[in-house]
Amino acid sequence: MMGRTDGQMQMIVMDLLDLIPDNHLLRKIDARISFSFIYDLLTPFYSAVGRPSVDPVSMFKMLLVGYLYGIKSERRLVQEIQLNIAYRWFCCFELSDKIPDHSTFSKTRIRKWNESQLFSKVFVEIVRQCIEAGLVDGKEMAADGSYLPAQVSRNSWVDLETTVEQSMFSYLDALDQELSEQPGFKKPPIRTVKKKVTTSTTDPECGYIHHGDKRGVGYLLEATVDCKHGIITGANVYPANEKESLLILRHLERQQESLNLSMRRIALDRGYDTGAVHRGLELLGITGFIPAIQFSNSPAKFGFQYLAQQDCFLCPMGQRLSFHRLNCNKSTGKYLRCYQVQGDACQSCSQREGCFDQTGVRRRILASSCYPAFHRGHERVGTAEYWDMMKKRKIWIEGSFSVMKREHNLSSIRKRGILAATEECLLSAMALNLRRMVKAIFSGLESCRTWTENANSRPKFCFCQQVRYCTLSLL
Repeated sequence: MMGRTDGQMQMIVMDLLDLIPDNHLLRKIDARISFSFIYDLLTPFYSAVGRPSVDPVSMFKMLLVGYLYGIKSERRLVQEIQLNIAYRWFCCFELSDKIPDHSTFSKTRIRKWNESQLFSKVFVEIVRQCIEAGLVDGKEMAADGSYLPAQVSRNSWVDLETTVEQSMFSYLDALDQELSEQPGFKKPPIRTVKKKVTTSTTDPECGYIHHGDKRGVGYLLEATVDCKHGIITGANVYPANEKESLLILRHLERQQESLNLSMRRIALDRGYDTGAVHRGLELLGITGFIPAIQFSNSPAKFGFQYLAQQDCFLCPMGQRLSFHRLNCNKSTGKYLRCYQVQGDACQSCSQREGCFDQTGVRRRILASSCYPAFHRGHERVGTAEYWDMMKKRKIWIEGSFSVMKREHNLSSIRKRGILAATEECLLSAMALNLRRMVKAIFSGLESCRTWTENANSRPKFCFCQQVRYCTLSLL
């Protein structure tokens, strides 16, 4: 006989959690992190009277699900949560609950979340929990910037003439103070200059970049990754026309202050090879590993040797060029260290004609304002430690950018304005951090369980190491 359903409905009482596999990503995240601290962050921005709002924790978790699973459209996100039991459970919705409309997201951001800086605070809290779990130690870090195009039409690009203040470059307060104590320092006056910039009428806060194969308007994501488990510890967004070497020091300083994180070593790419960056890293207590740029006017190409202990150059004829003073380019605000021969030692030199210029000005070398630190950084290039850090930089920072762009909705900036761009980048970084966090913790627990079951067949020292790791992860 052919079976046929009778079409009758029956009432079943069940817990949604029972329908979700034990190894599901959202179940692991929920077991590790409680997002209840969001209530405390948002309490000042909600009224104590009136109609209750949509639960802000549920709203935040909905956005997080979208970035965890690469769901770009908020309309589609609402549909997926409506149908997917795991999504619904993670976002704290019962089967009978109505899922908030997609338009609620934009209203909530504008009215409540933007002024509260919710996303940056949640990001910091997740990183702090990773530090407490022993997943971040700051021993080996990697940092870089990545261009993110804005979703605007080419027809919206415009060239504007704007007035900007031109003054001394400020990399770091401690570095500025040290520079001001050098002989010859005289802070150039602040003056205004007119500058042409390319931007978009659709998103005027983005910037234009033309570097290699990168050309367009968008934003710059400056990020730092801890190389132990790939946790992103810092993510800041700027217009794409900003120079990365001018941003990196304050980017790292903010992380040290907000996370109370001690950084020991960091790997950067060639674009950060400036004297100010090398010295700034030293002032922050960080050893930098940066590929050296081969400058066309390097003193070594003309036979001049730098003596680090004496802070002077030695010419091919054996004469010393000692540090004299700082020279400032008033138009750019850039300082250079001036090294020159003291006295009349070059008057009778046989190489005078080839060494001096046509005006007969005393031979001098203009180097970076932080040349001693610049030299110390270059001495680390080519060492075994240097190559190890370069390998980790390629794996962790470049790999993190790749994963965020490919899997976590960061192939481009879809919203308008730097505040919305920062929100997108932070959510993408949080999604990647949570994936790597639960992978490190739960793989450690599983490994610990395996070692315990086979303790009699394992070397005793290996068993102890594994137990110590498990204890660290459960803090």
